[in-house]
Order: sequence, then C-alpha cells, then structure tokens
Amino acid sequence: MRPLLMSALLGMLAAVCAGPAAASHTGLLFGAPARVNVEMGEWFFKPAKITVKAGVAVDIVLENKGSISHTFMVYPKPPTPPKGAPHWYEYVLRTTYFQDTGEILVHRRGEFVVSATRIAEVAVEPGKKVTLTFTPTRKGTFEIGCQLSTGGGGSHTQAGMVGTLIVK
Repeated sequence: MRPLLMSALLGMLAAVCAGPAAASHTGLLFGAPARVNVEMGEWFFKPAKITVKAGVAVDIVLENKGSISHTFMVYPKPPTPPKGAPHWYEYVLRTTYFQDTGEILVHRRGEFVVSATRIAEVAVEPGKKVTLTFTPTRKGTFEIGCQLSTGGGGSHTQAGMVGTLIVK
C-alpha cells in the first residue's frame, strides 16, 4: 500500500511541476494545439457557441466570472427536456459527450486536478479558472449547459445558461 501511495503522489507531483507543455501519462498534452476561452456567469456562457475540430486536442479554459458556482456539461440536446434536476443529471450521466473520447484532463494553472475517460461535468467556483483538455472524437452538434438548481425549482440552464458545442 505504501509504495502505491508514494507512486501516486510522485505522479501527481510530476504533473504539477511539468509545466504547460507537459504530457500526461497517456500523452495528452497540458497545452493542447487548440484553445477556446469560455466565460461563465449568471446566466451565460460566452461564447455560447464553441466550434472545435474532431481529432485535434483542445483546451477549453472555463473562467467563472459570476458570484456563484457553475458547471460545464456537454450532451446531445434531448428531444424532450427531462423534468427536474435529478432527471437532468441522470440524462447527462447517460449521454455525456465526455465518454469514449479517450483521456480527459481537468486542471488549473500549475495544478493537476483529475484525469479520466468519462466525466459528466466540470465545476468552476466563482472567480476561478479551470482547463478541460480532451480530443473530440464524435462529430455533431451538442448542447452545453449548467444544470445546477437555481433554488426555486428551475436550473441555471433554464435561466439562460446554455450553449452549443459543434465538432466538425
């Protein structure tokens, strides 16, 4: 157990210290060839339309300019929107764009956060920046949303925090 823990800690340290052009354990770069900056806030994504190229690694830099937490989710637009936050989360978990795309990195400047092969959302706290790095594989048009509850029975998406990801 101790050697495994030490190995994990050394791996995390290497990822943090490696710098902006370093590769992760599978080769996906911190500092991809394509970059899109996205501002988030009450109740918007700016730009609301993101276009990326399939097969080209991309950094989507999410900056929360708002005063509350927001999430970045990408999924096929449902024919009929699910009713209520729990049903939205079930839908996004099942259909998230970020599945079967290979490695996905979520990181902050100088700080490695997570590496996975499937995620449903990226949370960004107020005043923070988080970078999502991945290689788009599925072409098409997908919805971007923040499905957090507004507290009054609605969601951030229903309040206007919605956009589009186009993968060409």
